[in-house]
Amino acid sequence: MAAEGAPAGSGRARRWAEHRDKTRQDLLASARKLFAERGFRATSAADIAAGAGVTERTLFRYFPSKIALVLDEAIGMLPEMARLIRDRPPGEPPYRACCEGIIDFAEQHQDMLIVIVGSQGELDLPHEGRRRPLIDFEETLAGVLRDRYQIPAEDRVTPLVWARASLGALRTALGIAAADRGVAADRPVASYAETVRACFAALLEGL
Repeated sequence: MAAEGAPAGSGRARRWAEHRDKTRQDLLASARKLFAERGFRATSAADIAAGAGVTERTLFRYFPSKIALVLDEAIGMLPEMARLIRDRPPGEPPYRACCEGIIDFAEQHQDMLIVIVGSQGELDLPHEGRRRPLIDFEETLAGVLRDRYQIPAEDRVTPLVWARASLGALRTALGIAAADRGVAADRPVASYAETVRACFAALLEGL
């Protein structure tokens, strides 16, 4: 008998939600493992589904494309990047904090970095319907920078320009790394860090 006050079928709904979340996480884990082992292009949707113990049809009920497996996980990690930028040493100026926070993030998620770079050419942020989460992240990062540097509320320009310029430098670094395969297999973060710092240096030179 259902607990008093609980809607009929609530236990079944909860179990289904748990199953759905587990299947989604299993697919992401399978994709991450196979992308790291074989590369993005050499991994098929069928391979990912098999690795998660489901059918390819089931995969496409959760993710509309192979690219979505990369993007959904990457977008879900963006708040962590914002936190790392927020927690940089207080004396760092805005672009330095953003630059080094991005590199800190890459150091903690090397597998994701390799997958994102390896999928460039097919992956171009923003992609399809994911423009809104990335716009939201611009605003999130602008809020982090506003608080960090105590920008007055009436200044609606400065923190948003800093945020958008920093994300532009990040996208440029990803594109360069993909074009020349700058993320070397033997030292992915070190190579990517050089590219990120070069992009932010160009940004600062233009000021």
